[in-house]
Amino acid sequence: MSKCVKTIPLSQVERISVAFAGGRSLAQVKAARGCDCIINGGLYDFGSGKPVSHLKVAGTVCAKEAWGAWGYAWNTGPDISMVPIPHEAAGKANYITCVPLLTPWDGIGAKLSYPAELGGKRGRTAMALTEDSLILYCSGDGTADRKTPEELRAELYALGAVTALMLDSGGSSQCDLGEGAVINSSRRVNNYICVWLKHNEKEDKPMDTKIACLDPGHGPDTVNGSPDGSYKEREFAWDMYTRVRPLLEARGVKVIVTRTENTKPSLTDRAKVSNDAGADLFVSLHTNAFGSGGWDAASGLLIYTSMAGDSAGRNKAAKAILARMEAAGVGLHSAGLAHNIEYTVLAKTNAPAVLIEYGFHTNKADVAILKDSAYRDKLARATAAGICDYLGVAWEDGTEPEKPQEAPWYAEAVAWAVAHGITADGSRPEDPATRAEVCQMLYNALKGRI
Repeated sequence: MSKCVKTIPLSQVERISVAFAGGRSLAQVKAARGCDCIINGGLYDFGSGKPVSHLKVAGTVCAKEAWGAWGYAWNTGPDISMVPIPHEAAGKANYITCVPLLTPWDGIGAKLSYPAELGGKRGRTAMALTEDSLILYCSGDGTADRKTPEELRAELYALGAVTALMLDSGGSSQCDLGEGAVINSSRRVNNYICVWLKHNEKEDKPMDTKIACLDPGHGPDTVNGSPDGSYKEREFAWDMYTRVRPLLEARGVKVIVTRTENTKPSLTDRAKVSNDAGADLFVSLHTNAFGSGGWDAASGLLIYTSMAGDSAGRNKAAKAILARMEAAGVGLHSAGLAHNIEYTVLAKTNAPAVLIEYGFHTNKADVAILKDSAYRDKLARATAAGICDYLGVAWEDGTEPEKPQEAPWYAEAVAWAVAHGITADGSRPEDPATRAEVCQMLYNALKGRI
């Protein structure tokens, strides 16, 4: 076998560890450690046999340099991520660096930097991360699958990698990824990377059930809105959630939400809701602003993801939603897609994450349509359809339940409640209220009277 590639969902990873060879072969280390997968690890000095670059194993720094580099850091294994090492990995029990191929800042088009002796067509070993999986890669030296670092990067990117690290290569390239996926080498290397997998665990959800986490932006005390005070972002975000949710649920998507109508959790807590539920997609609902506090010309819908990368799930989801928006005739801001890794809800969610700015509440024309119920329905349908397209859930028009008819007293009653600050808006007239919502409304109605 000249090449072995294994993609492992992080949810199936039990543990990752670096094992020092001590003169043993790959097969001997695998048998001694009892791991499911093993590949050769980082660089080492060929004369002394000692590791070089940055390496930390089980809390002990085994190799360090005066410079920093991108690499993988983790405590147990499922938490593995690419960070600047050693500067942002001090709290991690393990880390390793070598030649970064894809980083959070440098994508597929960046120029690679590596010593000349690591170049050329050689056998290659690498580890990479997709949105939710670990990729282990090994090709034999002197085979038809030998590659340059640039060719290796392109192959990993095509496999869905968003970050990737080339490990020791050439004659050191060797692996046993299980089920006969073995590449042998007579070379005794300094260290190996061992991966243990979870076995015989029950699934938390049926395999065909998709989970979408909706995040209505901001909360009850947020002041974001139009300069004239006629539009509030927090009210729009909650209303959009109430429109998108039933459209998804009618098509079999399980929906979770990051907050209630009258709460404002932190950004980190919102990401945790999604992570704890094992969501397949995180969608944050907002409207945009530009300028110094007055009306501005900037307009249109814009979707943010954390980073670029056509193969990344977050960008596939964003483009699926944008395609539905364009088909519905929704105006976009520029190309409609931008990236910002500083947004906490995009950076800290395990699932692919998008943040939708449905328009600019600092633009008069946008505010006029954002306040229109029919336009909100159009946005909600395009959002839900794009989510379904990304999740692989069939979208058919007319499958959602009919909207309940409002009782004759409803409009007057809700106008009174909103005017007196008892409830934020009049959405969800037929939905049950949570205990927290009832308590909040009672508190708003009675405070100062008892």
